Amino acid sequence: MTLWARAGGSARAGRGAFATGLLCLLPFAALQGVLPSTGRPALTGGALLFLGTVPTLLAYRWYFSGLTAVPGTTASVLVLLEPATAAVIGVLFLGEPVTAGLVAGSALLLAAIAALART
Repeated sequence: MTLWARAGGSARAGRGAFATGLLCLLPFAALQGVLPSTGRPALTGGALLFLGTVPTLLAYRWYFSGLTAVPGTTASVLVLLEPATAAVIGVLFLGEPVTAGLVAGSALLLAAIAALART
């Protein structure tokens, strides 16, 4: 997706990434059904619609805007902060345990970004 955005702009990247995701998920949706059928389908469908449009739309819009403002190598490395940020949110707000793998992975990502910033 980063390469698509750098080469052809955010519209091309969005189409390519979402088309790829659609093709990968379509077989599962065909097997299990696209809409929820148990529990409270209207509430679940509304929540899925909201999550699929509002946070996703905003996140990708900002992501693609950022890709056009920084070099591709910097953008690729900075995108790696996403899992480290998710880990911190999980520990602080969701009670996830701090493991050696989490600490080592986050430290490695931060070291890579620091090395990139120095060059």
